[in-house]
Amino acid sequence: MDNLDFENNSGLAGVKLDDSGGVASDKLVRAYEFYEAKRYNDAIALASGETQIISSSYGQVLLGNCYKALNNKESAMQHWKKAIEISPLEYAAYINIANEYYAAGNISEAILNWTIASTIVPENSVVNLNLAAAYDKKGFRIKSTKYFEKYLLYEPNTTSREYLQVKHTITNLTAKVDFFTKRLAEYKAKRDIKVIAALYLKMIATYANLPNIYANIAEIFFFDKNYEKALEFFSTVYLNYPHTPKIILDVANLCYLLNKPSYAYCYYSKALNYLSEGTSFYVKASEKIRVLSSLVREPDIIEAHLQAAKEAEADNDYERAIDEYENYIILTDSESPEIQQVIDKYKIFINPEPFVVNVLYSQIPDLMNRKKLKACVDVCDRILKLADSHTKEAVYAVKCRTDCKRILLAREQFGV
Repeated sequence: MDNLDFENNSGLAGVKLDDSGGVASDKLVRAYEFYEAKRYNDAIALASGETQIISSSYGQVLLGNCYKALNNKESAMQHWKKAIEISPLEYAAYINIANEYYAAGNISEAILNWTIASTIVPENSVVNLNLAAAYDKKGFRIKSTKYFEKYLLYEPNTTSREYLQVKHTITNLTAKVDFFTKRLAEYKAKRDIKVIAALYLKMIATYANLPNIYANIAEIFFFDKNYEKALEFFSTVYLNYPHTPKIILDVANLCYLLNKPSYAYCYYSKALNYLSEGTSFYVKASEKIRVLSSLVREPDIIEAHLQAAKEAEADNDYERAIDEYENYIILTDSESPEIQQVIDKYKIFINPEPFVVNVLYSQIPDLMNRKKLKACVDVCDRILKLADSHTKEAVYAVKCRTDCKRILLAREQFGV
């Protein structure tokens, strides 16, 4: 897909001012009014003179936005970074920093900061669109397509130019995939493997996010004894999609066949976590681990996996970084809490919704106890947007939101 234009997502949406109001709150409101009126120097003067504002993350975001509007990019970045120091959850600062990096051609740093923003507010459609365009520019087609899909899922304005453009492109591409799928039935009946493989390759060349097709291509290459290509496609499934123990074993077996002992050792070790002890698969994997054990203890071999993890990290390939860091832990046979923390962080990068849903879910009891019913409704709305409908969090959010709205309506109508 072509890259899409996107505007700097600056602003103070979602800022929660002190319920008690006060001079600082009044000055912040006034400073923001100056900003909206493009009186940037007045906004800076007012905000900078109030300690409570400059010590807040949203005050620093406002100052950064003002300096950005005055084309003082260095000062803008300093204030946005200060906002993050004050509050690591100030996602508007991450977005603005990412936008500046992207404009300067530093795509990797832009992706990192947009990704952090998406772990705080996964439903921010602008961030998802930006990530889709950035990963597309880097040639990460699967990741790019996933973010375009998330953009379509979360974008509330379904009549905007950007939405219609992405929707139109996705619809056309999936229609082509459907066409290839219909042709497949004919050649499957004839068992024409070469044509089937060619159609599968056309399908993923047309639309990247097709996990079953990658697995099918891998199987074809395997039976054709093209083990390098089979490993490439099985690895794609393993890294980018939920997978079965069979996929891990397929990767492990291919690494073994292709004389990649450290990788084979690691994947057999990972497979044991999914296999029932005592089964033939478990026994065979354990035997391979025993055979390979003496071949993978060289420091240079172990260091190569750590280096591969860091290179993937720098390239925003967080799936591969996780994999290589896990390999490093397996080969060193150590706890490595610092590396495990990095792995856990990247797992949230890849799939932030469950993490955010869990955080929101934990907030509900406190909001109810403090009778913050409107805030509770907002939290429940976010849970319902981010969670699968059948989960306990979504079911509870439906009930909680209904109860809160009923109480709020009673208060409004009867003053109770």
